[in-house]
Amino acid sequence: MQRQPVTQATVSRRYLLEWGLPLLLILLYWGTRLPALTALPLHNDEGLHLTRAVEVWNMHPFWEISDGKIINHWLIALFYPQHEPVFIGRIATILIGTLGLAAGYTLARRLVGHPAGILAMLLWIASPYLFFYERLAFSDAEAGGLAVLAMLATLHLTRYMSIRRAVLAGIALATAVLFKFTAAPFALSVALIVLTLGKATPRQRMTALLVIGLTGAAMFAIPLAYLLLRGAGLFTIALGWIGGGDGVGSGPAANLERFAALMTGFGSPLGALLVGLGLVGLPLMRRHESLILLAAGLMPFALTTLLGREVLPRHFAATFPLLIVLAGAGLGALSQKSSPRARRVSMAAVAGALALGFIPYMTDSFSMPESAAIPAEVRDEHINHHSAGYALRDAVLDIPVHVPEGDVQIIASMFPDSCRRANFEAIRPLMCTDAPGTGMIESALNANGLVYVLADTAPLIGADVPVLANALNANATAVATYFRPGDAADAPSVVLWRISADGPG
Repeated sequence: MQRQPVTQATVSRRYLLEWGLPLLLILLYWGTRLPALTALPLHNDEGLHLTRAVEVWNMHPFWEISDGKIINHWLIALFYPQHEPVFIGRIATILIGTLGLAAGYTLARRLVGHPAGILAMLLWIASPYLFFYERLAFSDAEAGGLAVLAMLATLHLTRYMSIRRAVLAGIALATAVLFKFTAAPFALSVALIVLTLGKATPRQRMTALLVIGLTGAAMFAIPLAYLLLRGAGLFTIALGWIGGGDGVGSGPAANLERFAALMTGFGSPLGALLVGLGLVGLPLMRRHESLILLAAGLMPFALTTLLGREVLPRHFAATFPLLIVLAGAGLGALSQKSSPRARRVSMAAVAGALALGFIPYMTDSFSMPESAAIPAEVRDEHINHHSAGYALRDAVLDIPVHVPEGDVQIIASMFPDSCRRANFEAIRPLMCTDAPGTGMIESALNANGLVYVLADTAPLIGADVPVLANALNANATAVATYFRPGDAADAPSVVLWRISADGPG
């Protein structure tokens, strides 16, 4: 059969498909992640990351890093979080997600072809689970995006073994782990790829692994030295989640159950079903490279599930992005046996089906995130309980209306992290102390005769202010009440109290 001549129009169309469409999907990614970015109130951990970012400006780049989040706050600090902290903290995650999305497209395209890369991007963009966590100032989704980049760099290394490429792979892997220790299992994935893919000699493979290890060690040297010099534990908090565990809800079975709830609890489960289909389809290629990469992708997920004493919902965001990329490659492989026309129709059908399931959830999240479909465990953490910012954000924005005295202290009777988080959105800053803060309340009352107290979830966390005021022979008045979703009408989570030293009223 006579080959058709390659014309300028053919070349332009190919470049449009290979570069224009991925760029368009990156813009779509931003169009789904950026709107109403501050709609959900700050979570406690987001406040912690913002606090660390501010400490970078105070010359404390490794402030409180024992939880295994070592440099994730540096990117937030780069954009000066003292101004618009909620938006800046969360857009940092979107930036890393964009990098991971582009790397995922490239990896799937190299593995199967251009359609596979597009399918991987579509699955990523329309994943309600990733959508939720990529719009928060959390580090697990960031580590997941960087892990995809590390896998791409490692695959690039196996095409031609060199010291420079090994250093780049080591930098990518170490950066992912420095963002969050939940990316640490990807070290085994890198080792598997280096040892099994490509045509290098055993000596070249071992040299590459040594260079990757030394690069990672060099990048960890400074934070480790910092912890040793301060006499702090070496990431004891981060390593505490590893092990069998005796608590309720711990262990592999509970972790798998939690993951299943996450895949089905964020709106439509269609995207999760397509991911499963793609992962099943990838081995059907019967190619050594695809099987190795599938094993490399499943290994971190399996280790997290099996070793995690209690894997939190956000922890899966470190391993799930690579699985989505591999699923896109698998769907692309399944479509290879069809005609070009049928392949285009199937891709359009996948895109349409994903949109039908994802768009309603996305729009609900933009307008009323507390009403969007969210798994029960995530709802408790981000909406109903004290770790969420509901009620507390309303309170700190409302305080100037209820506190006319300009110089009176407003003491936060809550966990310190909650107070620091609230101050990122407060018009008048709160005085932070350890919960319930009765000592600071008493001192302020004795010094000034008047103090305001913002109590969170009393008496479990904050002070039982009426009881405290009675013990101090003072008068306590509930100035304003604030409710979280799910609060009973007579049980507000957050209460602003006015305490005056003029005896019980």
